[in-house]
Amino acid sequence: MGAVYVTSIERHAGKKLITMGLIDRMRRDGLKVGYFKPVGHLPIKVDNVVTDKGAWLLSRLFGLEDSIELICPVIVTQDLIMQNYETGVTGLQERIEGAFEKICQQKDVVVVGCDNNFSEGSSLGVSGTQLIKRLNARAIFVERYACDFCIDFLIELKKVIGDPMIGVVFNRVQALHREEIEEIVSPFLNRQYLDLFGALPHDTLLGSTQVSDLVEHLSADVVCGKNQLDGLVENFLVGGMQVDKFITYLLKSPGSGIIVGGDRTDIQLVAIENGVRCLILSGSLYPNDTIITRAEAKGVPILVVRDDTFTVAKKVEAMAGQFRLRNREKIDHGIKLVNETLDFGRLYERLGLD
Repeated sequence: MGAVYVTSIERHAGKKLITMGLIDRMRRDGLKVGYFKPVGHLPIKVDNVVTDKGAWLLSRLFGLEDSIELICPVIVTQDLIMQNYETGVTGLQERIEGAFEKICQQKDVVVVGCDNNFSEGSSLGVSGTQLIKRLNARAIFVERYACDFCIDFLIELKKVIGDPMIGVVFNRVQALHREEIEEIVSPFLNRQYLDLFGALPHDTLLGSTQVSDLVEHLSADVVCGKNQLDGLVENFLVGGMQVDKFITYLLKSPGSGIIVGGDRTDIQLVAIENGVRCLILSGSLYPNDTIITRAEAKGVPILVVRDDTFTVAKKVEAMAGQFRLRNREKIDHGIKLVNETLDFGRLYERLGLD
């Protein structure tokens, strides 16, 4: 039985995407696949059981038979954190190992996931580097290929983790980096006993944000367009400029969401007439009747938020590109991309599944 631990150096690197892609492909290759998330950070109550939201959604997505209590045995709550700081918490490693042992029964491979990065759970004695060894797993690091520093981090982690760290998947790779990765970086990693299992290209759809997620994240009031909240925003523009300049940028940015002051009716009207994905009006300023009428006619949701334009832009920037288990189109597209990009033959070989 093999276990592969999917982790990263930074948050929001694409671990969830790779985890889903692995489970889907391994199943289609005839393997009996389990999923395990040792530590969850998003508490949610399901059928009177407190579990992790991400683990529960993924369990539902794949119709997993194992109980959610086994899939995610430790839920980090504020109470648990304070208890650990004040008196210490014991028994978490044993709880995780006991659940993992049951998950492994009658499985060929178990995909192990995490929320943040390899260091999460350190204060509780259940960090990724500890669990990789305790669960006898092989680790894959998912990273955005942005600069040379990520290579430095990977090499240092290889020294710390050792043989269980088998390789890397690069995500959101820009076209100008592809040749560099294939011709230079991959051979270098091989010499460090790390495989490059794949380099997923930057993808507009995967980087998009669903309007309903914006509503939740920004605590927005939906003025109109409540039936269009499943739309996907591919990029964002701040409408703080003159109208003629705004039009120039807008025409170059299809699928945009517009962040604009509630008093800029000129920008709002131009955005609506050009069919933007949504309007986000800042400063708790509501649109006039003309704007609402045109937005309803064009099917453009209008969201009103309390924050100023700059704060809204920073919040949107922080959430942009996060992969959420809500939009089926994005999920299917992401799984397909992983299936087409990763070298599963080499991965199976390293996991002892060939």
